[in-house]
Amino acid sequence: MNRFEMRRKKAQELMVQQEVAALQVTSRENYYYLTGDMRNVARLFLPQEGEPTAKASGIKDVRGWRTPAQLMQNFFQLVKQHNVAEKKVGFCTHSNPGFLVYKFLKSNPKMKVIENEEILMPLRYAKDSEEIEAMKKAAEAASKGVTAAIAAVKPGVTEIEVAAEAEYAMRRAGAMRYGSSTFVDSGPHSIYLHGGASKRKIENGDLVVVDVHPVVDMYSSDCARTVVCGEASQKQNELIQAYSQVQQSIISNIKPGWLVGNVTKAFTAKGYGDVWIPGPVHGVGLEFEEWPHPSHYFSHVQLEIKENWTLAIGHSILPVKGIGGVKIEDTIQITADGGKSLTYLST
Repeated sequence: MNRFEMRRKKAQELMVQQEVAALQVTSRENYYYLTGDMRNVARLFLPQEGEPTAKASGIKDVRGWRTPAQLMQNFFQLVKQHNVAEKKVGFCTHSNPGFLVYKFLKSNPKMKVIENEEILMPLRYAKDSEEIEAMKKAAEAASKGVTAAIAAVKPGVTEIEVAAEAEYAMRRAGAMRYGSSTFVDSGPHSIYLHGGASKRKIENGDLVVVDVHPVVDMYSSDCARTVVCGEASQKQNELIQAYSQVQQSIISNIKPGWLVGNVTKAFTAKGYGDVWIPGPVHGVGLEFEEWPHPSHYFSHVQLEIKENWTLAIGHSILPVKGIGGVKIEDTIQITADGGKSLTYLST
C-alpha cells in the first residue's frame, strides 16, 4: 500500500468516527494529498467504505466527462450509488464555487455538508520527510524571491516592478505557481494585512513590506520582510526591531505541547499591545494558508502543536500611525527541540 492509499485509508477511519458518509474532493491540494496526482480541475469521490472514484492515476474507478453537465451527473450517480443523499458529506468549500454547492444541496436537500478539512487536516498537520523536503525547496524559492525584491527597492520604482523581480527569482528557483499574489506594499500601503502590488512609485523613506508565497512540488512557503527605502528613521528601526525580537523569540521557544493560542499571546504581550493586527500564526503546507488558522477558526487557539507541524510565524501587521506597518514572517518546522526556520533570510 503506497503513501496515498494509506492516507485514504486513514481518512476513511476518521470518516467512520465522525459519521461522514463521503468526501467530494475538488481542491487540487486535497486531491494531490489523497492521490499523488496533480490536477487543476480535481475531482475525487471518497466513500466511507470501499474504493474511491476519480480521474486520477492509481485509482481503479475512473469516470471521464466532456461537459460540466456530465461531471455533475457523475456526482449525482455516485450519491445514489453510495446512498449518501441524506447523510453527512464533506466538500472542499474553500475551492468549490458557491453555485456548485448550491446545486448539490438543491438536488439533495437532506444532505448535511461539512468541510473536508474536518477530516483531512488532522492528517495534514504533521508532514512526512518527503513533504518537508518539498517545503524546504519552496522556502528556498521564497528566500530568493524576497532577496531579489529587496535589492530592487529604490525611489521611483513601482511596487509592480519590485514584485516582478521577486517572481522571476522564484520561478528560476522552481516555483510552479504562487499560493497567493506577491505583496509589495510601500508607504501608506504597508499597513495592509492582505496587500498586493500597485503602480505606486516607492518613495525615499517608505517602509516596504514584501510577502511571497511560492509553491514548489505542490508545497508552499510563506515569507515576508520589511525594509526601508533609503535611510531608516529611528522610529522605523525601532518598529522593525520590535517585530523581529518578538518573532524570533517565538521561533526559538516554540515546541511540541504549545497551544496555538500561545503564539498570539506572545505577540500581543510584548510591546504595542492591541496595536497588533490579530492572526500572527497559521499553518503552511500544500496551501500557503491552511489549518491551524485561528483568525478564521477561533477554536484553533486550543489546538496542541505537535512535532513536524509547519507554521507561518509573523503573519500579522504591526501598524503605527505616522510610521507605517511592519511584517516579518517565516515558515517554520516544529521539531522535538523547538522551532526550525525553513527560510534562511536574516531579519
